[in-house]
Amino acid sequence: MVNQPSLSHNSQKKVGGMRVCIVCPAYHPALGGIGRQAVYLTEELHRQGIHLFVIARRLKGILPFNHKVKIVEVRAFRPSVYRIEAKTIFNLFTSITYSLNLLINLVKKRRDYDLVHFHGASIPLLITLPFIKLLNKKVIAKVSSAKLGIEAGSFYGRYGLLGKLFIRILKNVDAFIAISEEIKEGLLREGYEKNRIHRIPNFVDSSIFYPQFKKAKDEKMVLFSGALEERKGVDILLEAWANVHKIFPRSRLSILGDGSMRSFLKMKADEFGIADKVTFVGWVDDVSDYLRTADIFVLPSLQEGLPNSLLEAMACGLPVVATRIGGVVDIVKDGENGILVEPGDPKGMAEGIVRLFKDQEFARKIARNAFQTIKNSYSIDSIAPRYIELYRQLLRK
Repeated sequence: MVNQPSLSHNSQKKVGGMRVCIVCPAYHPALGGIGRQAVYLTEELHRQGIHLFVIARRLKGILPFNHKVKIVEVRAFRPSVYRIEAKTIFNLFTSITYSLNLLINLVKKRRDYDLVHFHGASIPLLITLPFIKLLNKKVIAKVSSAKLGIEAGSFYGRYGLLGKLFIRILKNVDAFIAISEEIKEGLLREGYEKNRIHRIPNFVDSSIFYPQFKKAKDEKMVLFSGALEERKGVDILLEAWANVHKIFPRSRLSILGDGSMRSFLKMKADEFGIADKVTFVGWVDDVSDYLRTADIFVLPSLQEGLPNSLLEAMACGLPVVATRIGGVVDIVKDGENGILVEPGDPKGMAEGIVRLFKDQEFARKIARNAFQTIKNSYSIDSIAPRYIELYRQLLRK
């Protein structure tokens, strides 16, 4: 990481003296939606005058990025492993070691903040929350997933007495951010007070993600961007692509991202006979370059909160084919600003892609409406002030 500014006395007087500690283990724009949302929001809040610093995991083997907010990096088990979403003993130990070092730093720096904003409502929050409340600090937790059993809102009916203990601890959170209606419903089901749940969606930085005129080309390109994990449904996309490619042989599927299923997915591409028409790109620093050259974006996920990749594709004026799940249905209206298909349905997914290829007028209408949806309701300029107002409300109490 670079550009490490110090915490100055003058900056503490900004925006009514608000001083905020941001907690995000994977705080990096190239590490998926949660990290990217955290970075862009934090930098924007800093630009608007809020005094912030970040506590993140120390990671190895990843390129630094430019930032203006101070980042405190703490040690954790397996610093070369970036994604720890899957429920494994190794990921659990990584999260616990991060959480313990996070707690030490929260205590050490207790005079530097009044509010702690967690990106994620999982183990780091559960371990540190009781101590943060003893320090008389306010706590906001942004919940980014539903039904996975790893965050607030998805512990009900899981893990027996331990799950009940988790819920009891989390009732000390001052405010939850629910990025989708599905997440909000999960939080209400666990019994958190309704007035503590705030419905604020993810956003897009329109200075990075915007449409660009495309020159006509013979080969069509379809894009997926995300982690190569089971819940992302990329194997279903590959099965759909095998059917699309029979109708449009001069077309290519590009898959951005990496994960535990990469080898399996490459094997599936071989099985479907499309290995030469699918490119596994891996993680990229700038997704926007790929979005602006693609013709269609596909989100085949089986479970999502409110996927960053979908918002970014729509902001770039791409027609999208997405599964009817989670926060996707909050933003995509079938036939208006995207095409919705049932999760796990490769036939329906293929039909959606083929329709966009065949009916260019329909595809252009979908793309225009998608862009307008993001511009009107999901820009960082409209979302950041809602966080600032929430900070104000909590710090006045």
